[in-house]
Amino acid sequence: MAPARRRYELLMLFILMAYVPKIIAQTSDNTKSLLTKLFTTDGYNKAVRPTFDQNLATNVSIGFYLTGIIEFDSQKERLTTSGYLTIRWNDCYLQWQPSHYNGTSVLFIYQDNVWKPDIALQNGVSEFKGLGSSDLLVTAVSDGTVDWWPYVILQSTCKVDITYFPFDTQTCSLKFTAWSYYKTEVQLTEGSNGVMLNEYEENSAWIVVGSNVDTLQQSSDATVVFTMKIERKPLFFLLNVIVPVIMLSIMNACVFVLPAKSGEKASFSVTVFLSLAVFLTIVTSTLPQNSDKISYLGIYLVIMAGLSTLAVILTLFQLRLNSRDVKTDPIPSWLIKLHIVVERKRNKRCNKVRPTAHAQNGVVISDSNYKDTMEEKTVEMTQSKTLPPSEADIKSEVSWNNVCNSLDFVFFWLYFVAVLVITVTVLLIMAKGV
Repeated sequence: MAPARRRYELLMLFILMAYVPKIIAQTSDNTKSLLTKLFTTDGYNKAVRPTFDQNLATNVSIGFYLTGIIEFDSQKERLTTSGYLTIRWNDCYLQWQPSHYNGTSVLFIYQDNVWKPDIALQNGVSEFKGLGSSDLLVTAVSDGTVDWWPYVILQSTCKVDITYFPFDTQTCSLKFTAWSYYKTEVQLTEGSNGVMLNEYEENSAWIVVGSNVDTLQQSSDATVVFTMKIERKPLFFLLNVIVPVIMLSIMNACVFVLPAKSGEKASFSVTVFLSLAVFLTIVTSTLPQNSDKISYLGIYLVIMAGLSTLAVILTLFQLRLNSRDVKTDPIPSWLIKLHIVVERKRNKRCNKVRPTAHAQNGVVISDSNYKDTMEEKTVEMTQSKTLPPSEADIKSEVSWNNVCNSLDFVFFWLYFVAVLVITVTVLLIMAKGV
């Protein structure tokens, strides 16, 4: 009985062992033997393009993950970005059977020990340097797939369109090419849809509003172009440049409010002109030095500086007229007519009489007081309806100071309307860039 039971237990033990999954343990010896087989026994040579038929092109897919916009120098037309490339190709000399090496299916190899495409930024502005570093690893899979993820700081050229500055949108490209190979030897293909923004950190001055990727088919070299569309955040320039310039332009009209006797008209107008010149210098230092495109903001500043120059000239002209004497320098008839028109315009506004009522300012007036008030108003209205003085009387009493005051009235409204119309027009045109 006992031997039969013993045999039964042994049989059950063998059955259980047969159903226990086989445990595979990858050891360092497996990896060492695999590397020895690939690089020593098989004689892997990184100078040989990884394809058995050297007449066939090696397909390399490339993608770009943007992590940040470090700087966009619009004056030097240079864009500095950070990110990393995802580059994948198939290396037929890095293939093995995982079952022969205890299930080892992935190897991590230093990038300088394997063949890799010498991809470079074609429109870069810094010195040529290879991607990645000697300490960076590539991932090799048993079927020959190699993944390389080099991190890069890229400085590329970017043609700037300053027409709608600071409401401008710029389009910048990153052109990657296999520098030493023709398209018949290494073919670059896009590996992702545009610039990937999964890990992008927003910039304080620019917003990425769109991106795409394209392969240049007409070029003899293998080239992949990543295009980014970035939009400037205008708040800084709006508060620190545009608003102060508009305020200065309005202040420039106030030079015609100051009387000639104050002695401050010329100094005030010159001060406003110099302030506009300072803002023009600030904007010019921010924009690139080219003549292909002209900023509407620059045009606006030049126009305002021109109007300010005109205001200075008119102010000096008025001061010169104010210093004349009527006895030695008679006033021209056209200036007298202008003064008469201005005075009639002013008197017409001043001669308006407000209607009276029993209740004034919320206080009820008695009948006796109301009659007295009406009599006083009748006298005032009678006096106000007195015929204005004749032109001969006005001509005999007009002085050069009166003429200058009338000119101030005319110049103020002409200047104010011109500044308002020009400002609104330029802002509407600049807003089209948003």
